[in-house]
Amino acid sequence: MVKPLESGTPAIVKATIPALEAHGVTITRTMYASLMRDPAIAAMFNQTDQANGRQPHALAAAVLAYARHIEHPEKLEAALSLIVERHVAVMVKPEQYPVVGAALLGAIKTVLGEAATPEIMHAWGDAYRFLADVLIAREASVYDERSALPGGWRDWRAFRVEKRVQESDSVTSFWLAPVDGKPVLRHEPGQFLTFRLERDGINTRRSYSISSAPDASGYRISVKRDPQGLVSRWFHDRLAVGDVLDVTPPAGDFTLASIGKAPAMLVSAGIGITPFLSMLLASKGGAEDGKRHLVHGDHDLHHMPFRSALAELATAESAPKIDVFSTLGQDRHLAMPTHEGRVSAEWVFARMSPDTHVFVCGPRSFQRDLIGGLSRLGVDRARIHHEFFGSDEGVA
Repeated sequence: MVKPLESGTPAIVKATIPALEAHGVTITRTMYASLMRDPAIAAMFNQTDQANGRQPHALAAAVLAYARHIEHPEKLEAALSLIVERHVAVMVKPEQYPVVGAALLGAIKTVLGEAATPEIMHAWGDAYRFLADVLIAREASVYDERSALPGGWRDWRAFRVEKRVQESDSVTSFWLAPVDGKPVLRHEPGQFLTFRLERDGINTRRSYSISSAPDASGYRISVKRDPQGLVSRWFHDRLAVGDVLDVTPPAGDFTLASIGKAPAMLVSAGIGITPFLSMLLASKGGAEDGKRHLVHGDHDLHHMPFRSALAELATAESAPKIDVFSTLGQDRHLAMPTHEGRVSAEWVFARMSPDTHVFVCGPRSFQRDLIGGLSRLGVDRARIHHEFFGSDEGVA
């Protein structure tokens, strides 16, 4: 059972909000600089997001939100669920929480100096302890639940690359099957796999969405090559049929399960299509197909990955709606409507019903424009779901 916060903690933590607003990013940068000295901890973080400052900014915002809502943590439920999914994916262990806590408290003391009084340090220590206990308990529950499901497992499991398929000039799919030959957990479409890579000068964890329909025999992931991306280049250049990878169970809550039978528009750009392809393949020929509308943007439709799979889906009985956009113009050979230009919030909004949910996946700039545009048009943020993919070039 999680021990409650001490009675004086919330007030003291809330009193530090102005300091967090002014110095939060400096604190998180200082914290990460300390953590990155431990290779085991560093391997759990995307080093690109460390280098470009995205992770320190994201954590600073999360710490500030926690301080603001420390008396009502239920308001952070969506954020906590996402954190749990990410922690479970990279196999965060309970014994790692004190290491992170010491780094955070040390950074607060370093940055704030004398302003970080003993009372403040004690309160933040208690606040971190409480949050860590909540996360540890929830993560333990998820580990137990997924290992108990048919085909489920705990910790890392060895998978062999059974097949490579070149989907386009820059996208390759990898079909994975468990080395032990036993069934695997049928994933919820939209979930991802996380890989432990410790070879060829790489020591990291990296996640990729599952692009296949749920299957008890294995999974498919599809990776876009980034000329500057160490991991994606390794997948393309080094990973061969027969090679073995360590993999965690499917994770993530970017799924259709949360909306029940409500209609959904799946809006993607570039490699962001992968979770939506899994969703459409899973529902192929089902009653829900008519409530699914894929809107996808790609630079060149002639070299678009999954071109034949989308055409097959578009012509199937009870087919979902599929519209594709390209800045290079229409392709009248595709068995679905094609449009010149970019996907816009206005175009999507015009085709929504009052109960439609919008799922967005693609480059960050694409998502910012689309989500911001839909919000300005009056779409409730509770009906907008998103999953960030890679860099602003749409590379995972």
